[in-house]
Amino acid sequence: MENKKDLIIRILISIIIGGVLLIISLRKPSDMKAPIPLNQCKEDSLLKVINQLEIDLKTEEDGWDDKEKRYEDILFEYEYGIDHLKKNNPKAYQEFHRIIGFKENFSRETEHENKKRLNTDKW
Repeated sequence: MENKKDLIIRILISIIIGGVLLIISLRKPSDMKAPIPLNQCKEDSLLKVINQLEIDLKTEEDGWDDKEKRYEDILFEYEYGIDHLKKNNPKAYQEFHRIIGFKENFSRETEHENKKRLNTDKW
């Protein structure tokens, strides 16, 4: 008789444990939510502004290289043109220095002042 009671208790406990496990297994997937990583930010307007500023900064940095190259090309053309005027048309060369020196008449002093002021080594 004790074996029968013992057997019934074991079967009842097994059924209860089986039922609990079945209920947990059926309900668990619907209750589970994916954990939110702590280091991941949500996209908001401030983050969009920051991203846009980073893109603008990169564009500006790339643009400065092009502007510097263009500036060097302009200086080369300027020096080439001035050398050409000096060799082939001295009157135009003197007139050029007189104009950019804001003088009435050309003088070697005006030429030296202009060369000193327009010295490209400082760039």
